[in-house]
Amino acid sequence: MVVSTCVFYILLINVFLLTHVHSKQANDTETCVQLYEKGVEAYLENRFIDCVDYFEKALEKYRSYTKKLQNCRLQCKYEAELSEPLYPVDIENLLFYEKAIRQTLCIVKCKKENSEIFGNFNINQEMEKLFEDQKPYEYLHICYFQTGDVMKAASSAFTYLVSHSEDKVMQSNLKHYSSLKDVNMKEIVNFEANDYVYLYVHGADAYERKDWKTAETNMEESLGAYLQTEEEYHFAFCLKCKQKCKKRLGSLNGEIHEDLLPSHYHYLQFIYFKMGNLRKACQAVASYLLFFPDDDVMLSNMKFYSALPKFQDDYFQPREEAIRYVQREHYETRILKFINTEFKFKLSTQDSYEAKPNFRVIMTEKQLQGPKRFVSDGLATTKECRSLIDVAKMFAVLGDGYKGKKSPHSILEKFEGITLSRALFLVYFRLLSPKYLELYLKVTEKVRKHVQEYFKIKETLYFSYTQLVCRSALPDSPKNRTDFSHEVHADNCNILENGMCEKQPPAYIWRDYSAILYLNNAFEGGEFIFSKDRTAKQIQSIVVPKCGRLVAFSSGGENLHGVKAVTKGSRCAIGIWFTHDSKYADEDRSVAYHVLENGINFHLFSSIDISSLKTDINLN
Repeated sequence: MVVSTCVFYILLINVFLLTHVHSKQANDTETCVQLYEKGVEAYLENRFIDCVDYFEKALEKYRSYTKKLQNCRLQCKYEAELSEPLYPVDIENLLFYEKAIRQTLCIVKCKKENSEIFGNFNINQEMEKLFEDQKPYEYLHICYFQTGDVMKAASSAFTYLVSHSEDKVMQSNLKHYSSLKDVNMKEIVNFEANDYVYLYVHGADAYERKDWKTAETNMEESLGAYLQTEEEYHFAFCLKCKQKCKKRLGSLNGEIHEDLLPSHYHYLQFIYFKMGNLRKACQAVASYLLFFPDDDVMLSNMKFYSALPKFQDDYFQPREEAIRYVQREHYETRILKFINTEFKFKLSTQDSYEAKPNFRVIMTEKQLQGPKRFVSDGLATTKECRSLIDVAKMFAVLGDGYKGKKSPHSILEKFEGITLSRALFLVYFRLLSPKYLELYLKVTEKVRKHVQEYFKIKETLYFSYTQLVCRSALPDSPKNRTDFSHEVHADNCNILENGMCEKQPPAYIWRDYSAILYLNNAFEGGEFIFSKDRTAKQIQSIVVPKCGRLVAFSSGGENLHGVKAVTKGSRCAIGIWFTHDSKYADEDRSVAYHVLENGINFHLFSSIDISSLKTDINLN
């Protein structure tokens, strides 16, 4: 368990360093994140020429960023492997840690030396996922269509479908484009296809034509490109995510081939046989059998080749890259099994943090004048509210969740937040006592159960996102403000001018229920409202925050809501969003419960206990 703990700790250090290293040199050019945001803005404002320009530049910059980062990782891996050990004997696996540290520092150095690429990118996981999921093309196909470039519109729709093959709306869009006279379906391309895709397709085409030399060249190049891409993915994702790389890499323009890598050897064994190279044909057979040892066709081929006059006993040797790939695959699978076995925590863990509930519903749908909404009191005690506010005051980050924008909703207020993942990292880096992480989990789990019971929800209700937030009026903020701290909106759709609820990005369309747990009341303004319209001219009901008060509601257009301006002091609350879709479940919670269940040497931590600190925020 000590080694596993150290490995996990080193992984956390790697993540922390790689996401917090910034160049000191200023870069005046716009980043891919900024360009993406401008592209979305141009799309929403129907400036389609600008939309195309911004998204094309954003994609180009993101490709440059990822390629350089992958090169840094690969280069540093090889340098770490070739480095001279600091000590001639490997004592207690310290050589492994030495190489991990060398590799991490090398990547930090590589990023600093390439500040023109990494300097001001500030790409977080959320933004990285948008690019990896090909989200820009969800906007681009419309912008291309509106500017008259229907071929690029069709290719953008196709590119998006490669990663989202079951998206009915995009299927309909592509079908529409295919019916247009200026669209040639044979010329539609996947803008994000890797090199090996085209090499493989051309190789298979040459194979059908019996052009063995061309087939051999393309298949060998495709195999090399596939393994290179797989190696890059290996460093781009964690082990568990990396196991999904085969599905991602096995996509040939949307058609999934589970056996794409070994199929290279299937082609090559016959190609080399036709070219008269029996040794290479046998090596390809042996390589294929590493993946599928019981394949009847290949075993039959093996028997056939063995009976040929030129055959020699040492011909059936798997190729080196195939051996390395399979060995690594087996090793990683064993590591994952070990993690799942050794780090398994009881499903009852969440219940162990439950306190006996003493909350009561004070407002129902009738009083709130709308469907699927309620207000309860007693979801947190005064002590719990004070502790959570102390955590926020000590560790909250300006603009957290909004790419560093300190005033994302109102220019007259500052916005500070701390997510569950940030709390988890603070515990790991010995900056925060684990008891505050436990409290964060306890009160939010209490909210989840209350929401599920009140709405009589039978399906599994997953946490999707959780954030402890304080909104504070700026010192020069006027008292007679009429703006909103957070404009009227819905949580899972875009509200159009005609009042329709459009379930399209950038809305978080997977959110099913929302909840806000308030932590204090000693501020001016900041009331929560339900509104019948997005202009707040028809306010249905008002909720005044106080410690332990919860407002919960379904996340759709039936529950338009907003926050009145905070004119004095700080308004602190925990925002919680739930989903029925397990794909969007917050994995940080599982990690957090595991951390609390297994201890991870907490007795060694000199973490901060902030219970004795004073706060200037009243909780009444």
